[in-house]
Amino acid sequence: MKITGKEAVIYLNSIQDRIVLHLKDNTDKFWSYKLKSGKKTEFAFDPVTSTGLFVRVDREPPQIAGLSDVQRISGKDVSTALGRVFSGGLHKANYQVTIENQAALDAFISYYESL
Repeated sequence: MKITGKEAVIYLNSIQDRIVLHLKDNTDKFWSYKLKSGKKTEFAFDPVTSTGLFVRVDREPPQIAGLSDVQRISGKDVSTALGRVFSGGLHKANYQVTIENQAALDAFISYYESL
């Protein structure tokens, strides 16, 4: 079953021991989250989207089931909101990926925790 931005927010709120809401854009276009372990990877998405979960992340996404449409966006013209929700330096929107379901979102987070 497809996951939306709203459903992702609910799930991420349930695992606050692993991840923290980092920053919200003042227009609520993007919210960023930061992992508490590993290399403290950051990722962001639109929290109100109802058509899917389209995530921007600072590190290359893993090749796992449920992740699709991986694109490198570093150096491309991206939303200025992304610059406001990432920490900067190594933590900036470098990749875009579609996360298909909650199991894939959990695997995505687990992968970055293992780094």
